[in-house]
Amino acid sequence: MKASPTQLKKLFEHSHQILRLYYNKEKWPIIYPSITQLAERFVQCYSQQPGALHAHLHFYAKHQGYTTNLVVNQCILVTAICYALKFNKEITESLVIAAISDQICTSNETNKLAAGQHLTEQAQRLVQNRHALAVKMLNKGNVPTGQVQRILARLDKYASAITGINAIPLYDNPSIIVAIAMRIAKAITPRPKVKTFSLNQAIKSLYLSCYNEFAQNALCELSAQLFAHPSGLSVSYKNEQCIVLAKNGNIHYLALMVENKARRIIRTSQPIFGDYRSQIISDPILLYKIWFNEQLPKNEVKALDDSENLESIAKLGNTKYPDFKQLEKVVTNFEHIEQALRTAAKQYNRQGQKAGSLRHSLTMVGLDTAALLCQRVLLETMIANISHPFASDIINKYAHVNKIITLLISKKHSEKFEFYLCPFAAFIYFLLHQHPEKVMRFIQLDEDEFSSKPLSIAQLFGLKDYQHDSLIDYVSNYFSESFSHRALLNTETKTKSQLNDVDKEFVAIKYLAMTTLFDIDLGTPWQKQTTTDVLKHFEWENIDVFKVALLDLSPHCVIE
Repeated sequence: MKASPTQLKKLFEHSHQILRLYYNKEKWPIIYPSITQLAERFVQCYSQQPGALHAHLHFYAKHQGYTTNLVVNQCILVTAICYALKFNKEITESLVIAAISDQICTSNETNKLAAGQHLTEQAQRLVQNRHALAVKMLNKGNVPTGQVQRILARLDKYASAITGINAIPLYDNPSIIVAIAMRIAKAITPRPKVKTFSLNQAIKSLYLSCYNEFAQNALCELSAQLFAHPSGLSVSYKNEQCIVLAKNGNIHYLALMVENKARRIIRTSQPIFGDYRSQIISDPILLYKIWFNEQLPKNEVKALDDSENLESIAKLGNTKYPDFKQLEKVVTNFEHIEQALRTAAKQYNRQGQKAGSLRHSLTMVGLDTAALLCQRVLLETMIANISHPFASDIINKYAHVNKIITLLISKKHSEKFEFYLCPFAAFIYFLLHQHPEKVMRFIQLDEDEFSSKPLSIAQLFGLKDYQHDSLIDYVSNYFSESFSHRALLNTETKTKSQLNDVDKEFVAIKYLAMTTLFDIDLGTPWQKQTTTDVLKHFEWENIDVFKVALLDLSPHCVIE
């Protein structure tokens, strides 16, 4: 979809139509598909015209009701925060869906409240319980259980807990984003007899009364995003009232306003000073058309593309003509890999020699290990570049897997560190790339204690299930010649009777990572026995001894 005045207008019209679907039960089955399509349009429109949507945060579309304006503002704010935090399309759309669903069952009631009208006791209960009802509706529509339901279930609690006298720990970052958008949207959307905050006042007030570090960071990034695209700002230019349309370097593009209507576009390099304020607008030119004028600079947000890195990873794993020259040719395009190789070379040679060149590093590390090391460093860079609501949690879990592998092989086969760690980096990248909206902080537990399938790496990152076919294709495309990647793949797709000894080593690593990270009994009896056997193979007496040694590797906390 290409953004246009028609598409921008449809965002309002379709938002209004979707908010009316609740009042016709025959339409309930199409509510979720309709919300999904609308969320996709918001994200697409924002990626092409962020300024146009920012301007609407200062406008109240007169021909639409309060609830429609409120929901549109929430969607714009969620999208702006997600783009500011560099979240991808899938995550952003899932959060916009939650923002739309906030008022899906109470459009009439919210309009009445905004107008200062009295609600019946039943209507008041409906408003108070609207999120629980929305979840019930979504579940009846066979909507996949996941992030949207989770956000709605805790949205009111999070919206109130973000501020207050006492700092309450909040762990679900996607819910924090939607709650922030809800708080700001309510503050800036005009209502009779209620003070309307300007956008900057709402953000400042929320930031100063907020204790949550993630929320504060999100508000700072949102402010920077709004500063980069200051559309909608009211300014005075040569004693004439104007509204900022766009900014390109030190050039500002202004709309001259006469009787609350846009008359012409002014281009100026003079410094401008303006103020943030909400305005009730009925002019269709200012609401929709002017943002696509040819005089305005084009500004499209570009998506991150990892295809070049993935192609390099595939080349690094090609063993048809394995030699150092081939590896060196691929690696020279990535300076950070060269530095990682120089660092790794020290731990792979007993004399601790300093690598004199890239070729020297490769020869000291060894051909097979160097290829896996290069792949791992590339994958870690790609993981770090994927912004995610639970980014720090993902990195911490990956670091824990690293620590498990380091300790496990410390007595025997320490040279196989890359053999075991690289596949985990590859699979974590797959989950973040293919299913980012499903990745959560909390793990998923097996319901069947006698399951014949091993624990999945996906469970560590909160996924109940994922597309195994996609994972098989991913490994086939980029790691087809890697014995270790295929072994980890086997533990994801095969049953216990189909696993070989190396596969079982990966089963044990996953079990050790989960059970030591969460200190709960996760595995089936055969997984526990497999882990015990693998520990003995690596010269560990039992799992308790291993856990004690793992604690010794952890940072010490001393309270004086």
